[in-house]
Amino acid sequence: MGKFLIFYILYRLTGNPIIALLVILSVYLLVDRAYLGFLPDPFRVFKNSSRIRELKKLVSINPYDSRSLKELGMYLVEKKDYQNAMRFLQKAEEKMSDDPEFNYYYGLSTARTGNIIRGRQFFEKAVNASPTLKYGEPYLMMAEVYMDNAEYESALSLLEKFEKIHSSSSRGLYRMGLVKLKLGSRDEAIEYLKKSIQAFKASPFFKRKTDRKWAWKSRMALIMMGGR
Repeated sequence: MGKFLIFYILYRLTGNPIIALLVILSVYLLVDRAYLGFLPDPFRVFKNSSRIRELKKLVSINPYDSRSLKELGMYLVEKKDYQNAMRFLQKAEEKMSDDPEFNYYYGLSTARTGNIIRGRQFFEKAVNASPTLKYGEPYLMMAEVYMDNAEYESALSLLEKFEKIHSSSSRGLYRMGLVKLKLGSRDEAIEYLKKSIQAFKASPFFKRKTDRKWAWKSRMALIMMGGR
């Protein structure tokens, strides 16, 4: 009702429903970027989309350009387009099989497209070669795969390893809180969710944009649990 009232007022002021909607969307985007962080950065989305188009042109001209295939696959994984990421990463597998970063993205896309066991093999190959790869990100991302498949024990062991590398990740602490809750450790879950919020508050300004979303999720989880 409140949103409709705002739209109606703006419509009356502007005389144009499209302009009224654009104003509402612009305000929401500004509020989200300043205080919430749930929506992706439109400038980064545009930049990445342009780079994806460039890379697709490059690999269409030279299908054996393993570096471009890898980079394209990485961008598609970040977009959560795992099926297409797999399509390009598979073509680079023979030449890039000793590259830890390649194995991480290939493993993640493999797991996300349904083959968790094979994806875990590539993940293990990546972290064995480079244990602190991308500041522990592979552990977190693989843990989320297990969480989405309700394999919380497997997720827990990966999150514990991630925490040893990156103990101030608001996202990681939030995920750990959820896993602890699913495994029946309510008090530990509350502790981790509170740590997630504290990590956000202590994070430098440039990092707050990415951490804010997880701090909000932690706050909502604590409210739902009655653990404020």
